[in-house]
Amino acid sequence: MTTDVWEAYWKDQDNRDYWEQPAPEVLDLIRSLSSVERPQVLDLGCGLGRHAIAFALAQFSVTAIDASPTAIRHVKEWADRLKLAIATQVCDVFAESFTNDSFDVVVSYNVIYHGMRDRFASAIQRVRGLLKPGGLFFFTCPSRQDGKYGVGEQVAPHTYRCTTSVTPGDIHYFADEQDLDTLLVGFRTQARWKSEGYWDNRVERQFYSNWHVRAERI
Repeated sequence: MTTDVWEAYWKDQDNRDYWEQPAPEVLDLIRSLSSVERPQVLDLGCGLGRHAIAFALAQFSVTAIDASPTAIRHVKEWADRLKLAIATQVCDVFAESFTNDSFDVVVSYNVIYHGMRDRFASAIQRVRGLLKPGGLFFFTCPSRQDGKYGVGEQVAPHTYRCTTSVTPGDIHYFADEQDLDTLLVGFRTQARWKSEGYWDNRVERQFYSNWHVRAERI
């Protein structure tokens, strides 16, 4: 998806209320971690900053990045209102400004599966480089049982340009369990589960099936 589409999405006030609420799985992750033992956190594709804010409130040192200037501006303003120190940058995971072994935790919620599989794989390995040895990576991606799988233009195996997404034209890659094992080279998977149910996708009830993965850098 192009930055222009994300810009339009985040500028729409109707899209903000939901995306300002942290996901329960991320709140569980925060509660399981120590800000003393794992202080440095990267929120990769932070959107409006819901998870960056949650980590900062829990006393972690947070860096939040996103390709959308509108999203990053919102994060900065939100952090300023709460008097929280969050480092922000308009960029993606491949930005050269980050050095290897910089972070204890990387979180990427509903982000890195956007695009082709090779970019998904490259992003995972880039995250591995950014993590310190023993660092944790938590991310989500859709499974091949998701209601959007097979819908829209197929642009590559298991990869579709979605027509029913809240952001039409977005490309999604859908993974299965074996595929995730292949993608996570250099990681030890600590936990992997699916969240499934139904949601209102443009007034159409649609099944969702998302992987949640917690992996440790080897």
